[in-house]
Amino acid sequence: MELKKEIESIKSIEDLKNIKNKIYGKEGIIFALQKKLKDASIEDKSKIGIEITKIKDEASRLLEAQLIIIANLEVENKINDDMNDIFEHSEDNFFVHPLTLIEARFRQWFLQNSYLENQGIEIESDKYNFEKLNIPQNHPSRDMQDTLYINKENLLRTHNTGLTARVLEQYKNKSFSAFTIGKVYRNDEDDQTHSHQFSQVDLVSVGDLNIENLIWSLKSLLSHVFEEDVEIRLRPSFFPFTEPSMEVDVFFKDKWIEILGAGMLNEKILKIAGYTNDLNGFAAGIGVERVAMIKYGINDIREFYKNDLRFLKQFKY
Repeated sequence: MELKKEIESIKSIEDLKNIKNKIYGKEGIIFALQKKLKDASIEDKSKIGIEITKIKDEASRLLEAQLIIIANLEVENKINDDMNDIFEHSEDNFFVHPLTLIEARFRQWFLQNSYLENQGIEIESDKYNFEKLNIPQNHPSRDMQDTLYINKENLLRTHNTGLTARVLEQYKNKSFSAFTIGKVYRNDEDDQTHSHQFSQVDLVSVGDLNIENLIWSLKSLLSHVFEEDVEIRLRPSFFPFTEPSMEVDVFFKDKWIEILGAGMLNEKILKIAGYTNDLNGFAAGIGVERVAMIKYGINDIREFYKNDLRFLKQFKY
């Protein structure tokens, strides 16, 4: 056997094991030479011993070098496989997470209608998450069983409306429109319709506005997101930061479905933010997962977080 040539032909760990067996195994070269030592003359034993040592040294050196080559090949193959999986835009491989698709539809409408995108960190203060939104100290949402507190003053934001309070301060006494898309957190047990974290769209618009402006905006926004002309209806409700407040239903796939909460900005919220003029406005909060479940007919919110390719491959641009 040409040892050097055979070892250098190895391309896998399995090949490496086979070669090692040919050299060191019970039917291998070294074992066969060792058997010859028993009956060999003193002179021949010396020659056989030298040959065994030479084979062992050469095999050890060649196998070590080839092992490095095999490892590099495996890394290269893994990189190539990953590149194909992630970046090859074939019909089978190019898909987009459904929540990303829904967020993109929201963002497109807002930017087309001159809304500013508002961003902030996911750790919020009690002051902006509750106090500046007219949420009293004894409100149930402040309880530990509903909110994930980091310490007495800070928490994982339970909605994006805290960022709305900040942007109201930033543009006080001015007309503007802004939106936020981001994750929020609740102290909930995960089940078919609840998750401890989910994504929320929050919108606010300030100017010389009324409920008709709110209705038009919501109908136009939801029609854009659902990619068809949808009807909406309003039902009275209560939120501390809007007055009047309403639950909004959308008529989709032949039935009415509750989809979001909205209302005209409470005068107290504008005063807290520093408004001293007669401007008013409206606001709304919408769950991204809620919209995706309705649009795509998904009945379990946990499907969004499993990274199951069989599920994800259904969604494409």
